[in-house]
Amino acid sequence: MKKLTTLIASMVIIATSFAFNPIEKSVTIKEKSSGGGGCFDENTHIVNLGVGFGNVRYYKGIGGSYHQTPAFSVSYEQPWKQRLGPGYLGVGAYLGFQTARYKSDYRSSYDLGMYYYEHRWTNMMVAGRAAYHWDVLNSEKAEVYAGVLIGASFRIYSYDTNDPRPENKNLYKQTSSLAYPAYSLFAGARWYFVKNVAFFGEVGYGISYLTGGLSFKF
Repeated sequence: MKKLTTLIASMVIIATSFAFNPIEKSVTIKEKSSGGGGCFDENTHIVNLGVGFGNVRYYKGIGGSYHQTPAFSVSYEQPWKQRLGPGYLGVGAYLGFQTARYKSDYRSSYDLGMYYYEHRWTNMMVAGRAAYHWDVLNSEKAEVYAGVLIGASFRIYSYDTNDPRPENKNLYKQTSSLAYPAYSLFAGARWYFVKNVAFFGEVGYGISYLTGGLSFKF
């Protein structure tokens, strides 16, 4: 967790330093207004593949074992049709996915048999995203951006046990689902280490609080 936080913070610092590089300052206002010199302009289309950490644990029982996957996400972004102010507005979509499981083994006092019970959660998020890319923070190889995410989260819960007693088998509702609104502000940075592939890092709740991964521009 500390390593991921340090990595994302480093990416933001690196991207900011690139964005304010003296070489970039030599680009004329005319070039900027036409999208020249920036890694995000009116022709940019980006797919982000991310892995996130820093979200809340679903359940922690006494004993047993708890496993939670990272939050995997994919998002797409393209520029708004017209330039807006001193930069470009990127719009697109976001999809996130994560699962968690808590399992406990126990010996029954009824027949001394060994049994288990298991809780499982599946969390998904579908949302639209918009991010603003300022000219002054948008250089040829790196940028810093910020935006908003609005959509919906879906949580599916299931319970299972091999205990044959009805009172244990029906202790929880076997399967249930919940849908609720999702929204967040976020900030991120991107640095292109080759022509069309970049590292990116974001802070702000999508399906996790910290996300890092790769961006592919086409």
